[in-house]
Amino acid sequence: MSYTSGLRKFKERPVHVTCPRRSQIADQKAGKMRKDLSLECPYCGLDFLPSECKCIGG
Repeated sequence: MSYTSGLRKFKERPVHVTCPRRSQIADQKAGKMRKDLSLECPYCGLDFLPSECKCIGG
């Protein structure tokens, strides 16, 4: 495995995130969490920033 492919896998790893509205746990990509991009809850459709949620794992 090359260095760049290892970094790509690290950014694509799933991180468990809790929705601020419904407290449902869903997996999001670690790259989105690091860049503080908008996330969408797959259960209720709420758009929120990673800084507004509780990160459980990763």
